[in-house]
Amino acid sequence: MDNEKTNLDRPPTSKYVHAMTQPEIDQFLTCARVGRVGVLSKEGPYIVPVGFAYSEGKIFFHTCQREGLKMEAIRSNPHVCFEVDESLSDCSLAKSVIVFGRAEVIDDKDKMLPYLQKLIDKYRVPVSFGRYMSKGDRKAKEELAMVRICLITPDKMTGQSILRTNSNF
Repeated sequence: MDNEKTNLDRPPTSKYVHAMTQPEIDQFLTCARVGRVGVLSKEGPYIVPVGFAYSEGKIFFHTCQREGLKMEAIRSNPHVCFEVDESLSDCSLAKSVIVFGRAEVIDDKDKMLPYLQKLIDKYRVPVSFGRYMSKGDRKAKEELAMVRICLITPDKMTGQSILRTNSNF
């Protein structure tokens, strides 16, 4: 497949479709709220929506199960596909980024904390991890024992945007 052209390598076929630059991809991945991770399970392809963060060129999300279909698939085959998209209802603006890469599971508490902090900063009111975990009746030690971070290191990223200045089709 190395010598074959994929759809992602072909130039856009519409005057409205444009390849995103790396800074545009970085900004989109930083701001997007939900992504989808695609893995290959024993049963076949499996796609799961996840809340995620993007920092220093890597994508990461947390999972609250040590095992399960997603984790089992990642552990047996770390090659993953990650996708983020958004679109206005009239399709006058749409963006999509696809990332191919390798996932690794981080289960060391000290290594997980910086990633968990970045997720808290993105999805909650930015406070320290310790303060966040001390709210209410949380059992920080037990919760931390269940959490894992999946870190995706990209091999290839592509992005496309559609911008129609006149939304009349």
